[in-house]
Amino acid sequence: MARINFKQYTFKSVLLNQLFIAIAVAFAISLPLISIPAFFALNHAVNSDISHLEKESYASVNEHLNTGWQPYNIDKVYQQLRERMPGAALFLQKAPQFIDPEVDDVVDPSTPTTATFKRLIEDVQRNERVIIETNILNSTINAAIPIKFQSQCLVCHSQEVKTGQIYAGALAGTMVLQVPMSINQVSATSIIIFFVVFLLIFIAVATIITNKLVQTNLLVPLAGLNERVQRLRLSSHEQQIDWERTPQKMIEIDQIDESISNHIHTIHGIYDKLDALVVTEHETGLFHKERFNEVMKYELFRSHRYQHPFSLLLIKLVNVKVMNSTAKNIEMEQPGSKYMVFGQVLHNDTRETDMAFRLEEHIFAIVAPETDAEGIEHVKNDIYNRLINSEVEIPNEVQKSIVRPEYEFTIQLGHATYTGDDTTAKELLKAAVVSMRNSPEQTGRYPPSNNDEPKKITE
Repeated sequence: MARINFKQYTFKSVLLNQLFIAIAVAFAISLPLISIPAFFALNHAVNSDISHLEKESYASVNEHLNTGWQPYNIDKVYQQLRERMPGAALFLQKAPQFIDPEVDDVVDPSTPTTATFKRLIEDVQRNERVIIETNILNSTINAAIPIKFQSQCLVCHSQEVKTGQIYAGALAGTMVLQVPMSINQVSATSIIIFFVVFLLIFIAVATIITNKLVQTNLLVPLAGLNERVQRLRLSSHEQQIDWERTPQKMIEIDQIDESISNHIHTIHGIYDKLDALVVTEHETGLFHKERFNEVMKYELFRSHRYQHPFSLLLIKLVNVKVMNSTAKNIEMEQPGSKYMVFGQVLHNDTRETDMAFRLEEHIFAIVAPETDAEGIEHVKNDIYNRLINSEVEIPNEVQKSIVRPEYEFTIQLGHATYTGDDTTAKELLKAAVVSMRNSPEQTGRYPPSNNDEPKKITE
């Protein structure tokens, strides 16, 4: 099994990782795009609320307290402010030097709101200026507004004016308010816009990342796997298996590759077993090339044991031409059929005592037991005549044709004879190859015409 020297991962884990990256990227882009405008919108809303609060507060105070700090005037201030600012919490308290404990109200810091009011009133009494506090989390504005004596108020307090206790601009009291911000609508709009922008960016980023993920980690490996499968050859007679186990980073694709490799290993084992059982080729009827070496060893042993000669004849099919349309059609439907025809002819016209083999696509061999050098010369000389006068079996669908297929065969013949010496099978084969290469080419038509005569072409 091929060694895996890289980290493998499932498609699901990669997809989830890409989705998390897309979410993070979309969030990182969307947050600044929305938060910056939202900040300015929120700041504008808060400033507008503060300006409105100050304006309404001073308007109510000037309208109802200019005739004195009386309970009914204070109620009028409360009523008007609540009408104009619904949900506001209000409290009016005189300055410390004017408070009558038996008559005037003083803030009671028993709740968080009144405690805040007390603190704000104390700050106003110290600084005599407007104090505004905003609480974004609670969406509220706390304000403390100093109420000061106006010039028209001095007429009613002539005695205090003489003593210097009251003067224009002196602190008369403090009004504290807690009002809700008007940012709820801004917040809701910002949230909606944020999610819309986030969704659009997420879709765009996820599409880009996922496309790259699918292309790089799924489509490209699958295309490579498909190309390798298309190149795969499982030829029963050549036994050529062009496949190599290639580990993949994607576990699912690696499992496919491993499964194919295991099946090919099984098929290869089946081929090995079939090789041990195959004796002849199905297409030509010739003995299988894997048996050639065994037969040669056996004949050498038998000839040496009984002192009988045997010969080896090699036939090279130099060229085959298809001579008519019938043969061309057969060749188009069954590529290589012209070589099969030659093998069938050779098989049908070989002596029963001889054994014919196809060693390669164009190389054939005949092992002739009990045949000496003179006998193999006769076989060599007769093979051409037997070839062109053969009646090879034609397929059924071809027999129905009006015109029989015609071929022109060009061959070379070579031989070697074992005479009882210490010659090995390899040496005998080499001698036959040399003889074949040095022999002239012979050409003849099949099926033969009445006027066909053997002819030789010298190299």
